[in-house]
Amino acid sequence: MYIFVIFFLSNAKTVDFTWFIVYNSLCNASQIVKKVIGLKKTKLSLISMIVFITVFSLTAIFDIPIHFYSTKDNLTNTNEVITTESNTLADDKQEGRIQSFSVEINQNTDTDVQSQALDNQLDNTQPNISVIETEPKAKYANIGISVAKDYVNIRKKASTDSDVLGKLYKGSAAEIIKTKGDWYYVESGSVKGYVSSEFIKTGIPDEELAEKYGTLSISVEVDGLNVRKEASTDSKKVTVIYQNETYPVVKTKGDWIEIKIPDDNVNGYVKSEFAELLVEFKDAVSKEEEQKLLQLEAEERAKKETEVQYQDGVNYSGSDLQLLTCLVHAEAGTQSYECKLAVANIVLNRVASSKYADTIKAVIYQSGQFSVAASGSLQKQLDKYNNYSSRSQLLSIKAAKDALAGANNIGSRLYFHSYSAAVKKGYDSKSTSVKLGGLLFW
Repeated sequence: MYIFVIFFLSNAKTVDFTWFIVYNSLCNASQIVKKVIGLKKTKLSLISMIVFITVFSLTAIFDIPIHFYSTKDNLTNTNEVITTESNTLADDKQEGRIQSFSVEINQNTDTDVQSQALDNQLDNTQPNISVIETEPKAKYANIGISVAKDYVNIRKKASTDSDVLGKLYKGSAAEIIKTKGDWYYVESGSVKGYVSSEFIKTGIPDEELAEKYGTLSISVEVDGLNVRKEASTDSKKVTVIYQNETYPVVKTKGDWIEIKIPDDNVNGYVKSEFAELLVEFKDAVSKEEEQKLLQLEAEERAKKETEVQYQDGVNYSGSDLQLLTCLVHAEAGTQSYECKLAVANIVLNRVASSKYADTIKAVIYQSGQFSVAASGSLQKQLDKYNNYSSRSQLLSIKAAKDALAGANNIGSRLYFHSYSAAVKKGYDSKSTSVKLGGLLFW
């Protein structure tokens, strides 16, 4: 019996004293039984040993843990952490997501034992793991800005002899797709093509690029966002804005953004963490877009320049009104009232000019001026004047009367022609040219 106990102790080194208590209790119990029922000591010892071995065996069969305490205990716990981390590391390696790993070591463990255990575990996992840290790429790293004096042409090919597809005006942005010698292949707005790299500035920091060349706005990312009078949560609430609404940015101030709310005609501050900052750059203008733009600009200029201005009227007789009306109808009978008023004022402007005669009749019949006077078209209208009754005829009378009363919508211009004929002769390129309906005035 004692030999068994010594063998057990020699293998366990330090055993949970619970089992000694169990064994000693059995021995003490055997002494009591000996006195009570008179069994011999040998038989009692044998019974105690059998009971002890039976209990010990049952604990092994049913996996009841027996705790042994030694200097290796902390190392065992450490190895469990390392193994867990290493297994996770191996799994992550398979998924291609490995970035870094950490191993936890109990501070009470012997330093040499820790180092040896760590080396062993690392040898069993991944010995050559390295973490490469790279700086985040700038959001607008591929954006270039035109620094040309006025604009730089975007061409079909990387050559100054190639067709022009559009213009990248000064301060406009383009995404650089690739480089070809001294040329960039770019995309801006609806235009894709080549620009000379000489006129494109790159490498501008995101913050400078957005503030100097971009138009800033925000998009609300939460259901409801308070707009404050000042950049503080303690400040008075101006209004509430809602998800996906966009507002122009006035300026940024730390974690706050000042925005303009046009509908309420107020400015206020919102927390930047609840809104997405949007940057919009000026795009290139395609050849087609430029033509449309020029046309719109011309129309806007014409609209502004042909607004009716009132000045002093002129003295006129009934025959002056009749002759002016008939000229207007002969030249612009199918045109709008604005066009007819302009024709009437051409006659009156010539009367006021030193280049022409000083009466309405003399100006109208001056040689080489109004073709309708020589063709007989004017006389035809004079013969019908007393019977004018159609809307177009009545508008001609109104236009003539208004012009004589001082209404002027073409300023001091002295000439007009049908638009198509004027363009063929290049009159549309004159700085004073303005189009009204089917006629060009200059």
